Formats: sequence, C-alpha cells, structure tokens
Amino acid sequence: MSSPAMRVASAPVSFGVDEIMVDDAWMPEPDEMLDWMVDIGFEGTELGTPGFLGNAAEVHERLSTRGLAFVGSFLPQHFSRAEKVDQDRAWLRDQLRLVREAAPAGSVPYAILSDQFDEPDRRAFSGRIAEHPETWLSPARFATLIDNLHRAAELCRTEGLEPVVHPHAGTYLETADEIARTVEALDPSLIGLCLDTGHFRFGGADPTAAARDYRELIRHVHIKDCRISVMDDVKRDGMGLDEALRRGVFCPLGEGDAGIRGVIDQLRANGYAGWLVIEQDQSLRSSDTPGSVVAGQRRNRDFLRRLGI
Repeated sequence: MSSPAMRVASAPVSFGVDEIMVDDAWMPEPDEMLDWMVDIGFEGTELGTPGFLGNAAEVHERLSTRGLAFVGSFLPQHFSRAEKVDQDRAWLRDQLRLVREAAPAGSVPYAILSDQFDEPDRRAFSGRIAEHPETWLSPARFATLIDNLHRAAELCRTEGLEPVVHPHAGTYLETADEIARTVEALDPSLIGLCLDTGHFRFGGADPTAAARDYRELIRHVHIKDCRISVMDDVKRDGMGLDEALRRGVFCPLGEGDAGIRGVIDQLRANGYAGWLVIEQDQSLRSSDTPGSVVAGQRRNRDFLRRLGI
C-alpha cells in the first residue's frame, strides 16, 4: 500500500552535521550535502546546525534552486531554567525570523522545540535516568518547563510557524514517563508533538504505542532507529549519552529496535499526512567517505521505499 500523503525529507545530522557530536574527522560542504540529498531522492530537509546552511538568503537560495522544501528547524532551549528565559527567548526570536525568511515558496517549516541537552547530570546518566531520581525535575521546575514551553510556542505562532515539542535523549524530556507527563500538561491548541522514533526508544518508550496513543498530537515525525544492545553496553559501563552516540546507538533504519515498520503502519492507520524526516545521528570518522555516507543514506531512503513510501 502506498502512502502518497507522507513525504520524505532528510536532515544534516544524517550526514555528520550535528550540534552534539562535534569531533567529526571531516564534514561535507553545505552545497555538496544538499546535492546528495537531491540525488538520493529526498524532497526536503531540516535546517540543522545554525549557520551551516548560511544566512536566511543563502538558505532560501540553496533550497529553492534544488527544489528542496524547508521542513523544520531544531530549536533547543533551557525550558526548566527560569534564569535563562530572556537569553533563550531572544535567541529564539532571531532563529524564527531566519526560518521564516529562509523558507522557499510553498514551504511551511516546523519550529521544533527541544529541551536543551547541556545539563551535565542528564547527559551523564542519559539512558538510565529512571534509576537516578537525583536527576529528575522537581515539581516547581517541571511547572517552569511547561510554562516556558507554552510561551515559546506562542512566540512561534506569532512569527507564523507551527511549533512541536521534540523529546530528546540527554534532556529533561527523555524517559517514557517524562514524555507522558509532558504530553498530559501540553495545551494542544498551542503546540503539537514531534515523534522521534529513535529518541522515544532511547528513553524507554514504545514508538508504535506512542504513534497510537499520541495520534491527536503528532504533527511531525523523525524516523530514526535505535540499538538497545548498544544502550545495554553503555549502561553496563556506567556511561551516558556521549558514549552511546560514539558507539552508534542510532543506527541505519531496520538494524535497530525502534520498530519502524510498526510505526509506519500506525501512522497510516492514523491518517498521518505530514513529513517523515529520516535521521541517523552520526559523526564522521576518517574511514567514512562521501561515497559511503551517501550509500548509507540511500539505503535509509530505500528502507522506506520498501514500505511503500
């Protein structure tokens, strides 16, 4: 069964361009990366690391000339930290204007709001947060997180962009319980949910069940796979997010435990008609080449083709 309503995009993180893993042996140039995306058959891309694709005019030109849609921008902030609100909100305003001005005609990019991933204890214990209550948010800070998330969503709407919240490893919105508590507190008239299959699985949630249970809130989807065997090894060694990423916890589609096929079936049942953004968070090693990177992302795209997308 085909699903013409679902469109497939990529993201710079799949080509080694990432805010977390910054010690790559090399990185592609912006134009060659976008050319690779077109050649593979992606219809759009997310923005990726701020500045990588240039200023608003440069992003607009680069995407427009290639017929690539601008799908969304990842916007992390310290939602539970009241003392950082003013700084974060000023940064968000600047980024939202860039996104709006950079979007090619016909593109309607999402503002993808994430909690920030620079809290040392959350990164250190990422993947085993449930076993470390000292890292959990207090009720007061959780209330601050929800309030700031809503205020940020209002700002996104003021700038004409649709906001979604993205649960993410290494943040205060990682575990299945944290996701459920946050979803319950969200105002769906202000903000929707980005289902990232890899990050949901990383935090202990079942992505297929999430696609079913949160179907009314899901407005954007990141398709990512996650190896539980890597997580188990990292937990055994007492390590956190950085080591999990180095060991390849987010792997090629179909080689992990996120249950991508089940998620796609559930999204079809939901009548989901949005973007599927293939992501494979990776840093590039000296053994990686442009050819091998492109081949890997072509295999990821072909994985969805085999599912009729």
